[in-house]
Amino acid sequence: MSLVEVMVSSVLVGISSTAALGVWNQAAALVHDTASMERKAADLEMLRLASHRWLAQHAANNVQLMTAVAPCHWDALAVAAAADAALPLPEGITRQWTQDSQLRGLWQELALVDDDGSVLIRRRQLLSPAAFGLCRS
Repeated sequence: MSLVEVMVSSVLVGISSTAALGVWNQAAALVHDTASMERKAADLEMLRLASHRWLAQHAANNVQLMTAVAPCHWDALAVAAAADAALPLPEGITRQWTQDSQLRGLWQELALVDDDGSVLIRRRQLLSPAAFGLCRS
């Protein structure tokens, strides 16, 4: 084997090793990002469940959460203020309470946002006072 052949083969080995390391690095970064997104999705689900549990425990004893105008309806602003005080949001998660258009209850919308403010994951759940046994005639 001549010196030129040895030099060419060592350059080829170096290039292929660098390319292989780059592919491995990209795969490791993708696995890390996927695991991070799964953890954040689990955090959203835990917050959704905590909100549901909080409403189940405290809504029946808290008359301020109900509207004065219509019986058996929650006031979205009162629920939002009380929920934010009782269940603070981690960084990167937003929560919004909106009245259902057919007055069946409140929609809780939880969103995971990135640094740019764009929504990565969104969860919505309709919560009704009737489901918690608060609408007795």
